[in-house]
Amino acid sequence: MATQTPLLQTVLSWPLPQVMAWLDGLSIGEPVGGENFNWDGFAFTVAARAKTERSVPWAHLALLVYGVLAERPPGGDAHTFMLSAMSLRAWMIKELGARDGDAVLDPDTIFRWFQDLAVFPLEEAARIVATPDWRTIPIETLLKLRYIKSALNTLSHISDSGVVQKHPELAEWLQLRSRLP
Repeated sequence: MATQTPLLQTVLSWPLPQVMAWLDGLSIGEPVGGENFNWDGFAFTVAARAKTERSVPWAHLALLVYGVLAERPPGGDAHTFMLSAMSLRAWMIKELGARDGDAVLDPDTIFRWFQDLAVFPLEEAARIVATPDWRTIPIETLLKLRYIKSALNTLSHISDSGVVQKHPELAEWLQLRSRLP
């Protein structure tokens, strides 16, 4: 009896046009052919392939899958998927250069993600982290500050792309980054 290769492994061995054709008609995040499919593993492996091959089209596919997974109903971890997507985007920008308006290589996409996460003004964030005993800060507030720090860490990898010059308010946020939880 021959052993079957798992669908994930099979799909990942295909060239990009074949993977795109396979995806056409599927609902990302849903079972495939009635079977559970490891969409997280698929996105991660496609992102790794994009880096190895320095391939914008593979990166675009990974970003598509991460984006859909991040929008799925509660139960998934939207922040984790978006962090993975933005980390891939930052890596590609650092390696291939920034390109305004590009679906993968535009640093402003990462900046907009940071803006969405920066739910506190800079001054308020600085005041909160200056609190002598962080145990008095609500967990939800600490988590929001941690998300801001994650976005700033990602932006710091592309600070030489012109994103800080284009958005000078980032300079002060980047200085605060090491004091965030």
